[in-house]
Amino acid sequence: MPSPWERLQELLGRPEDARVRPDPAAWEASERHLGVTLPADYKAFMDVYGPGTLGGYLHLDRPTSVMSPAELEDFWCLEAWRDTRKGAEDLYPYPFHPDPGGLIHWGHDEHASEYYFLAGDPDPGNWEIVIGSECAEWYRTGGTFTGFLMRCFDGIDRPPFMDPAWPGDDARHEPYAR
Repeated sequence: MPSPWERLQELLGRPEDARVRPDPAAWEASERHLGVTLPADYKAFMDVYGPGTLGGYLHLDRPTSVMSPAELEDFWCLEAWRDTRKGAEDLYPYPFHPDPGGLIHWGHDEHASEYYFLAGDPDPGNWEIVIGSECAEWYRTGGTFTGFLMRCFDGIDRPPFMDPAWPGDDARHEPYAR
C-alpha cells in the first residue's frame, strides 16, 4: 500500500517548475533558528514541489534559500499571534512558537484560515496539524503533513470550515510566480 507521500506524488504528478531544488542548507538554517527539526515529509514535499498553492486554495510556503537572521525571523515569526493570544487564551487555545510546544506556521488558505504544526512532541513525525479559522474556530488532527493533505484529497478528517469544494478532482500544485 503506498504511503500518503507516494499517493500525493501520484495524484499531483511531476512538478511543472523544474527550478525547484532541495536546499538542505535552507532547512538547516530554519531549524537552527526555530530550535526544532521540521517534519521530514513536509520538507520532502516542499523540496519536490516548492512554494505554491494546491488547487488555487491552500497556500504552502517554505524557505527558498539560506536567509539572514532577520529574514528567518520575518519568515517564521509568530510574535503578533503570541501578543494577540495574551489575555485571550480562550480564543487562542494553543501557544505559538517559540513558546514550548507552540504552533509553527506552514500555510494558509483562501478563506484566511492558518495552518500549523503543533510542535508538542520531541519527534516531529508525531506533530499534529492545527488549523485556525478567521473566526477563531480551531481544528486539530493527528497524522503527518502528507497524511493530512491526502485525507483532504480523500474528503475525510478535515475542518468543517474548510471549503467543501476543495480539492477538486483536477487540483494540482501551482508554483508561485518567480
